[in-house]
Amino acid sequence: MVEQPQNRSHLGLVLVVLLLPALVWLSGTCVRSELNARLFATAQNELGAFRANALRDQLRLESLCQLPAARDHTLCAYFAAAGWLQTGGILTGLLGLGLLGFVAHRASQARQSRERLPALFRQAVRATGIGAALLGLALSVLVTGSLALLMAVFVERIWVGFLLGILLLGGYAALRTAATALAWGKPLEHQEIAVSLTREQAPTLWRLVDEVARTVGTAPPDNLVLTLEPNCYAIEVPVILPNQRVTGRTLCLSLPLLHLWDERELRAVVAHELAHFHGEDTRYSREYAPALRAAAEALETLRATLDRDARAVAVLPLLPIFSFTVERFTLATAAHSREREFAADGVAARVAGALHFATALLKVAVAVPAWSLYLERAVENGAADPPPAGAAVAWLAAQAMQTPQPPDWLARERTAHPVDTHPPLHTRLDALGVDLAQAWRATVPAAVPAAALVGPVDAIDRDLTSLIARLSQLLRVVRQGTRGATTGRSAQK
Repeated sequence: MVEQPQNRSHLGLVLVVLLLPALVWLSGTCVRSELNARLFATAQNELGAFRANALRDQLRLESLCQLPAARDHTLCAYFAAAGWLQTGGILTGLLGLGLLGFVAHRASQARQSRERLPALFRQAVRATGIGAALLGLALSVLVTGSLALLMAVFVERIWVGFLLGILLLGGYAALRTAATALAWGKPLEHQEIAVSLTREQAPTLWRLVDEVARTVGTAPPDNLVLTLEPNCYAIEVPVILPNQRVTGRTLCLSLPLLHLWDERELRAVVAHELAHFHGEDTRYSREYAPALRAAAEALETLRATLDRDARAVAVLPLLPIFSFTVERFTLATAAHSREREFAADGVAARVAGALHFATALLKVAVAVPAWSLYLERAVENGAADPPPAGAAVAWLAAQAMQTPQPPDWLARERTAHPVDTHPPLHTRLDALGVDLAQAWRATVPAAVPAAALVGPVDAIDRDLTSLIARLSQLLRVVRQGTRGATTGRSAQK
């Protein structure tokens, strides 16, 4: 049942890849047919219909243009050019299909081997980038040649400026896309609205992290940062904070969740995140992510170019090729990532207990809509002095936990989308051996919140809230300016 839509989607990709090569081939075929028809019509006028029909097999440019005396004739030049278009259409179509086949093969191998996935993806992106340059340049020439030949034969007039635009824009777009795809050597950085906690600022929290790291069997992180979003993660690329840049291994914790978790739940979450360091998941992501970023940026470059100027139509087949590359390897990576999440969940259960990790996960689930509600009511609507986000989001989430039964939306999500990097909550609870109803009954606001382990937690909350409010205010100003400019252009029209 799932394969049919996927197969139809892939068939659509193939059709788009073959569209321009097929049109180039068809233009050459039409020109050759038209030129032969004109030659036969001329023969009918000069020799008569009966004799012309008798000589029909000889009255074809395929034969006549082989004669030395006829090779320099304009019709033969057009006929030869049409033949080159037919050959070019076939070759570019095969090149496009070959790129899709190569990517599909590498992605299939990547699904079978997590260790080989980064190298296989780099191979696929490198091939796609080089192929994009060759295919885009070739199609730019072929599309321009097709239009020029059609104009010369059927209209007897050539719009040179229009054709030059197609040739130059298509070639430029192809080279720019290829350069973007091949530029995965740029260093990765992650931006986060968060504050860094030093060991001097939060010694108790750092002690807990060190203890969990020893239990997990990995080195403690180099940095510990607090964010307002209900999300925690471990990362090994430089993190850009509002006032500083931290490097090395970074553990990010959520301030609203620290208000909701008790110490056992925090230990479970820290164990889960540090297990990603121990399992080298963060190193794996660091190796894979640059190529993914390069392919995604190349795809966006293509879309922006085609949206901006339709004369870059020659690079249209590159769009499904890059889209297919990103999709196939995103699916492969997501499957491996879900497996690693289960492994990290097992570490968390071993360190702090399955039930404590289950309740920590449920608190994350209810904090996500609480965070969205806070942003909508307190920040995006322009509140002059929004309440501290960490405490406010925790309070909203705590209200949601007062119901005797878990919310309906929490019980509905049972199947992971193919590109989800985390398994569904139900599946994770089942793997922990904890029932949803049992976990929900144990999900209560912490008697002693883990936020008590952070030193100046109220000051940090206010500072982060102020940053979020200022950013939201800037975004509102930008949106109002954009709407004003759009209204002004509409009035001028």
